[in-house]
Amino acid sequence: MVTVGDDPLLGLVVEGRYRIESVIGQGSAGTVYKAIQELIGREVAIKVLHDYLVSDDEFIKRFRQEAKASSRLSHPNIITIYDFGVLPKTGRPYIAMDLLRGTPLSDVITEQNHLPLEEAIPIMTQVCSALGEAHRQGVVHRDVKPENIVLVDRSGQHHFPIVVDFGIARLVQEDADIAKITRTGTVCGSPTYMSPEQCTSSKVDHRSDIYSLGIVIYETLTGTVPFMSDELAKVMAMHLTDPPKPLNQVRLDLRFPDRLEEVVNKALAKNPDERYQSMEEFSDALAEAAKSQDKPHPSLSVSQPLPVIEPGPLAKSEDFGGQKHSSDKNSREFIHPKHSTKDLATRALEELAQRTSGQYEEIEAAAKAASIAQQKKSSPHYQKSRKGPGLIGRLMQVGFPVLIGICIAVGAVMFATGAFTSRPSLKKATVADAEALVREGKAEQAIPIIEVLKQAKLSGKDRERINSLYIQLAKQYANKKDYDEAISWLGKVSSKSAHYKQAKDLLRQYKRKT
Repeated sequence: MVTVGDDPLLGLVVEGRYRIESVIGQGSAGTVYKAIQELIGREVAIKVLHDYLVSDDEFIKRFRQEAKASSRLSHPNIITIYDFGVLPKTGRPYIAMDLLRGTPLSDVITEQNHLPLEEAIPIMTQVCSALGEAHRQGVVHRDVKPENIVLVDRSGQHHFPIVVDFGIARLVQEDADIAKITRTGTVCGSPTYMSPEQCTSSKVDHRSDIYSLGIVIYETLTGTVPFMSDELAKVMAMHLTDPPKPLNQVRLDLRFPDRLEEVVNKALAKNPDERYQSMEEFSDALAEAAKSQDKPHPSLSVSQPLPVIEPGPLAKSEDFGGQKHSSDKNSREFIHPKHSTKDLATRALEELAQRTSGQYEEIEAAAKAASIAQQKKSSPHYQKSRKGPGLIGRLMQVGFPVLIGICIAVGAVMFATGAFTSRPSLKKATVADAEALVREGKAEQAIPIIEVLKQAKLSGKDRERINSLYIQLAKQYANKKDYDEAISWLGKVSSKSAHYKQAKDLLRQYKRKT
């Protein structure tokens, strides 16, 4: 909302149909008012071109083009246009459209930092459907950005997206009119979301919207855009030359399917021929990628059921099954724990994985194993027989196939989790180690590494990675409502870093919450 003073249009009845009641907001080209369609009592939004632009023929033609482009589109996820014309006396063009009661996607991203995959993908596939319909009608939006995607509550859906503002849409079928409206060398669009061909004022088609939507998806999932700089010219140069940073490197506290990274990267291809060639194709790829699941980390997979290992004949005997063992009358009772061989193996593997999953635990596997063995010996469930079977007898009772299976399984997990290799000391830790810990949500373990690394001689690229880690740590603390700690981490971002602007934006956002 903006203060506009005594607006002369307030109270005006437009062409006997729409009574203007209040100002909703302002954009770069016009002011949006709330109005009532008097004949049927319907609330509508009326967009009127700014008075100081009326003398600009190009803006007037573009404004009328918005009405013409939008009014021919019929789709649940595209704003409905009811009427358009020119205000009497002033000659200012207007458009009467559906009054949306919702929140721009840009505000949701700012408030929530990012949208989870399960929320973002349904929104984006609906936006794909809306833009796909526009493309079939020969309309290219050319200004796809989060501000032009409004989320409303509709049809039982909380975040129902509506695509708005076809103000600079290009009617592909009317090249002659476009030549008059868009002068050679004139760049239309928002630089942060513009396609490479828009940045160079080259021929633009529907694949430009695919690129822009790719950036919107990137920002929705991560909370940041792939190309960011204080200088707009530099942003446009990045669109032409720089590859986007992979999603999983931007948000180390999140994990995205590899397939989703591939889909987003294809949408952001510099060459339109290398992108998806239709919104339908893009939408299908997004939906399929969201269903894909990466293989879990080895240290996290031990809770899955182990292959069933059939015990040998002796293992099935009463001696192994937990009953009394009496080698002679003087023997004490030998009571086995009430766990099957498979349960014991599973527990052992889980204990081993838990022991080896920490990035920087200094306790060696052998010491831990010895401790477990000692505890087992002192357990009340374990009573040593004075004349019970010896080591060979125990092996024969358990059964060699079972023991060999357990040894192979334990060995595989130890090898996969790095139990046979020495743990890197803090001094040998790398930026990648810190990134991995932050990605897993282990900020407490990552912070000492970051503190050591920032004192070391790092390359410019690694220092940028450290600045990125500061951002990610700040976001993690903000998600926990610890805004003071989040602000502290944002203050560590270098003013020379490409992440500095993002840090300043987040700093303002978090300070409002403290």
